[in-house]
Amino acid sequence: MTHSNHRRGSRESLEKDYVIFTYPAKKIEDNKKILEIYANNNPVNCTCTVNENGQKFRKRWIKGWDKSKDSGIHKSAGSLEELKHSELAGYVSGVFDNKESAKKVMKELGEGDFGCSTVVSAIFDNTRELTQDAPNAYMHTVNMSAETFGKTELLPEPKILEITTMCGHHMPSQYLVKHLIEQVKRKRMTSQEAAVEIAKQCTCNFVNVVRTEKLINEYLED
Repeated sequence: MTHSNHRRGSRESLEKDYVIFTYPAKKIEDNKKILEIYANNNPVNCTCTVNENGQKFRKRWIKGWDKSKDSGIHKSAGSLEELKHSELAGYVSGVFDNKESAKKVMKELGEGDFGCSTVVSAIFDNTRELTQDAPNAYMHTVNMSAETFGKTELLPEPKILEITTMCGHHMPSQYLVKHLIEQVKRKRMTSQEAAVEIAKQCTCNFVNVVRTEKLINEYLED
């Protein structure tokens, strides 16, 4: 998958950024177990496809996002417990801000032997390490980002790109990111609130909200 493959930043920053997503089998019980594995290992973002009232849609949870922060099409699952009790229709994803949580997810997925595809986006050697202790898991295919070509002078500044490229579809606008950073600078909102607002824009739910908060603070310090 390419929409989680173009994240930018220093190794130190990317060491705290792991995207994992699974396309479960058709067994509903397996789907529930897979979601519990993600939700029980301290994700900073967690998502699943649900079936409610005859309609399929993506249900999302982000650390720090409660229902009071809902806006427009962006609706929070409320809590991880609420997410775990959803009627699943397939697809589960999680974003983690530390290697140990990501390793536990991969280990438990391997132990479950669900027989389904799991995609990991992280630094190469860290990704390899995640599979070493996971039974029934091996690296099937490796993709890498080949940088950006063309009129790169039109791109946002590197520090802003570190935030916006966490959404592979680039749904959080650079202008929104800059506006929210300015609001934090003026003390009209916290960096966590700004990070949640940015992460909400990515409907794939891949924007690491904890890393985003840290990047906002670093931007303001610079």
